[in-house]
Amino acid sequence: MHVLGVDVGGTHLRAASADARGAVVAERSERAGDLTGPRLAARVRGLAAELCPDGPSIVAVGLPGPVALDGEVGHMVNAPGLNGVPVRALLQEELDAPVMLENDVTLAALGEQRRGRGQAAQDVAFVAVGTGIGMGIVAGGRIVRGARGGAGELGLLPLGPDRIGSDPRELGPLEATAGGAGLAARWQEHTGRPATGRDVFAAASAGDPRAVALLEEQARALAMGVRAVQALLDPQLIVFGGGIGARHDVFARVQAALAAHGLPLPELQLSVLRERAGVVGAIEAGLDVMRSSPGVAMQG
Repeated sequence: MHVLGVDVGGTHLRAASADARGAVVAERSERAGDLTGPRLAARVRGLAAELCPDGPSIVAVGLPGPVALDGEVGHMVNAPGLNGVPVRALLQEELDAPVMLENDVTLAALGEQRRGRGQAAQDVAFVAVGTGIGMGIVAGGRIVRGARGGAGELGLLPLGPDRIGSDPRELGPLEATAGGAGLAARWQEHTGRPATGRDVFAAASAGDPRAVALLEEQARALAMGVRAVQALLDPQLIVFGGGIGARHDVFARVQAALAAHGLPLPELQLSVLRERAGVVGAIEAGLDVMRSSPGVAMQG
């Protein structure tokens, strides 16, 4: 009797199987590549066969976009090949087990709350800063999805009267300033050459004043996002993660920007699960379904 957790990211596909107690027994990480619905279904089928030789009792999948209660998937900037695709139906056709879908950052929040920094807290917000910016929310020990699965879309936070909103198919105001794609776009405008977020950090490390200024602006924007989260949700703990958010230098600049406000600091910590937060959360979500619906454990 095993649960298979799968975390579908913009660059990597991570999967792990765990027993009924939640102990991870096998794990795998690989490049995601260009995913379409059929490709994802085939790869998850292969991972299930590899990591759960006797077949999983349930498969929990985290996707980089909003997921409604009925399993309908919203727009996914980091996985455009899955937009408008009946992901659950395709997975269900390939797997002899129940399938549940959830937003990847929501699962990361659950993973941190259950097995990471938030084990002593019932109310945790996980802020993921990577290519874009997202947030997962756990309140009272349970994940918060919102009416259409869009709770926690922190990247859409307005930053001023001239940046109230954006097309949902594009970067939101906060992530355009503080996410990796936004940093890369502004650095490319400065240099006139193709760039990535890593290029900005490398240039800042080399002392480039423009790169340093971009990262200071990023920190101030993220500090504004943290204050908004604190004001709206009042979580016991806010955890920073993601490819950029888990960087110690980014975290230090955000802390400094928050301290500059002269207000009490929220409880803010770095993720300890790091890139595994999503797949650990997927396992926890799958176990929750098995525990609340004992019949599920008999399937597969």
